[in-house]
Amino acid sequence: MLEADLVNDINYYLKQKGILYSNELRMGIGIPDITMNFGANRRMKPLDDYFMVSILAYIEERERVTFQEIQDVFMLGRRRVRQYALMLASLQFVMINKTVIEILETFLSVDLGTTISIEAKLKDWKGACLQAQRYLCFSDFSYVALPEETVKNANSSMFLDSGIGLLAISGGNITEVIPAKKSSSCEFFLKYISTSKVVVNNIEVVKKDLLPNIFSPYV
Repeated sequence: MLEADLVNDINYYLKQKGILYSNELRMGIGIPDITMNFGANRRMKPLDDYFMVSILAYIEERERVTFQEIQDVFMLGRRRVRQYALMLASLQFVMINKTVIEILETFLSVDLGTTISIEAKLKDWKGACLQAQRYLCFSDFSYVALPEETVKNANSSMFLDSGIGLLAISGGNITEVIPAKKSSSCEFFLKYISTSKVVVNNIEVVKKDLLPNIFSPYV
């Protein structure tokens, strides 16, 4: 078995249950094998740059700001600030009036639902657990997935202490061995970026009824 086979087994399970997911989202601090979301607004607009999200939040909190103000606060050059402003304007988040940027649509109150990330490994449960901990800054819950025959080798105390959940994978079946704990470090900006990527990657997927699944207690 390859790690890709393990991921494919999980993908199959998620697809059968009607769960929206994406593989290998690049989040700067890590690339989860799988990131899934339950309940996010599927009309949310895509934002995949941390500076852009931060600038948008700054504009929303103040309602109207100048280009110079953003340059000073974020220590960015005028050209880059203008690029961000134009991208936000193209998404109809803001309106540009000469040197002033005004908010048009709020994003800080967007429903992001529940995001769960999974790191899949064949044997290296310790490395996977450390990786999964990094995902807690943009996920509500984080798991390590191992083949069923490898789970017995994992040190349960490391998972319990860190709040990382543990899944046993056997073909198309998934068993929760250790439940995940809700992240206390999940940041809205990063969660917005990861969630919007999942939504965009599933834009062509027809919405299905969500079937009961092992993640239902977390939703």
